[in-house]
Amino acid sequence: MKMTPRRLLSITLTGLLACSGCGLTLQDRAPANGLTDPDAQHARSEPARAMFKRAGLANTVLGFVTRDGDQEFVSMGTRRLGGEQPVDADTLFDVASMTKAITATAALQLVEQGKLSLDEPLEALMPELKQIKIIQSDGSRRAPTRPLTLRDLLRHTSGFGYFFNTPLIAAEMELDPASGFPKPETVEQGVYDWGFGVQPRRVFDTGERWCYGRGVGVAGKIIERVAGVDLDTYFKRHIFGPLGMTRSGFNVSEDLMNARAAMHARVPATGELVAMPDMRPAPMKSFYGGGSLLSTPRDYATFLRCMLNGGELAGVRVLGADMVAMMTSDQLPTGVRVKMEATPGARPEDRRSFVGEEDDGYSLAWAIEVGGDDGVRPEGVGYWSGIFNTYYTIDPERGVAIFSFTQVMPFDDPEAYELYRRYEDAVYTELR
Repeated sequence: MKMTPRRLLSITLTGLLACSGCGLTLQDRAPANGLTDPDAQHARSEPARAMFKRAGLANTVLGFVTRDGDQEFVSMGTRRLGGEQPVDADTLFDVASMTKAITATAALQLVEQGKLSLDEPLEALMPELKQIKIIQSDGSRRAPTRPLTLRDLLRHTSGFGYFFNTPLIAAEMELDPASGFPKPETVEQGVYDWGFGVQPRRVFDTGERWCYGRGVGVAGKIIERVAGVDLDTYFKRHIFGPLGMTRSGFNVSEDLMNARAAMHARVPATGELVAMPDMRPAPMKSFYGGGSLLSTPRDYATFLRCMLNGGELAGVRVLGADMVAMMTSDQLPTGVRVKMEATPGARPEDRRSFVGEEDDGYSLAWAIEVGGDDGVRPEGVGYWSGIFNTYYTIDPERGVAIFSFTQVMPFDDPEAYELYRRYEDAVYTELR
């Protein structure tokens, strides 16, 4: 996923954290295999701890979950720089765009129930979509020539973009110099307010190409319209509650909010972290299906394990296997590929980057690895991330999901991403 250039996201944070509070826990242990063997655990966790200590991050929780329930959480650091409370598998993180997989699950539940269609035009269901015209190269707008569909919203072929990857959209935004994000817009009278802070914008007709954007956020509003409840309530009733994900939601208890991991940012000139002010409204009143969800490593691992089991966990089915198959396989049209241009100068030559892909596929929930040259990650594996450097890999064929949680800006932090990928490499090495 191409994310915001570093120049747009140079925010601030404090200090360097030694690897105090590092911990390794195994939950729901099944009979030992290559992953749960104590020597293998040590071979993964010790290099991760050493790398974390060099990385200058406040915290990281690495881990994996298998289809059968083996779980590992390697917890390092504290909730905030200079703090005393260590992070663990139950620490709350803002998972940002990892919200999109949850929204996709909710939308596909409604498709299963016959309340939504993947391929029928959405304008009849939500006429407000007709107000969104396509921005042309000269900044003028024209009417779309093809209708919007849920399939296009979920796989990012709808024409919606973000300010950080679409110059035509960025040209219409006023950025907050402190955060690098767009300032909230005033919505004109008679125009539908999508509740995203800035209105969603389109730059091409459906199906023309792939562009990461606000389409899944729009899908979230369609879910609310069809279900008759807000997105936070829907997630809790139909996904989080049934799966026992009690520490997940847009709005959570005050105790959980007070115990969440703090946000930090790396100063570009020095590489040090500085504390970032808490800008999250509490409680939230409008919900964005493309981001802002709060969850924990353990809760999100539960969701990923459910997907590894074809939409069912512990006798509870939240989604049919046929729908999960569309979340775990490439759904892009012929000739359309994921294109995530690398930010110039964003990574040294010896480091991998989340951006820079030009040939991967995309399902209805996350990207699909193509090319086989990205570490030891196999082809066909799903992956995605959140802008605060949370990451996951989901591999139904091998029955494992791998994840990394931290809270640092800007996105694609070389140290945070390399820590995740080295750990992922170690897990796959044991599976070979």
